[in-house]
Amino acid sequence: MNKKTKYLVTVSLASALAMILLLFRVSLPFLPPFYKLDFSESVVLLAGYLLDAKATIIIQLLKNILKIVISSSNTAFVGDLANFIMGVSFVFPAVAIYKRKETKTSMLLGLVVGVISLTITSCLVNYYIMLPAYGVMFNMPIDAIVAIGNKLNSNITNLFTFVMFATAPFNIIKGTSSAVIAALIWKNIKVLTKK
Repeated sequence: MNKKTKYLVTVSLASALAMILLLFRVSLPFLPPFYKLDFSESVVLLAGYLLDAKATIIIQLLKNILKIVISSSNTAFVGDLANFIMGVSFVFPAVAIYKRKETKTSMLLGLVVGVISLTITSCLVNYYIMLPAYGVMFNMPIDAIVAIGNKLNSNITNLFTFVMFATAPFNIIKGTSSAVIAALIWKNIKVLTKK
């Protein structure tokens, strides 16, 4: 199989597998129900490690398009757009840093930078775009969204505290869990690809 074909096949398979994992999402009891944890980013990370950082953007895009086609959207595409933006902010820097040297240290550094990037991006995008858009699309004032968070955490009293005490922790958990899964699996894949 030539390089281009291998690249296209890997991107296609990773997109499909990531989309399937995206369908199996779970809510965390201490966070608002519209923040759902999935492990699709682990697949995107692994494919990026095999290919390159550019592939992670393509896979993120295809994953979300496939998800919309297969299962529609119950968030008027706000959640799908958020998933794409947050996913790229996590996996692109993680893979780009790893691919420079392809060592355990570069992987760890990349994953840490990826989780930090994901957390900062998610806070900014949720504060300025996603939560206000979610409110408009579902005719729900920001105060109602904040109230959902306040029921779970009394420290949430406005949009800023919502982002600090709901959005940030969720994305730290999501990024860290995806990073750990990818790192554990990559150890085995790397051995196989060297054979």
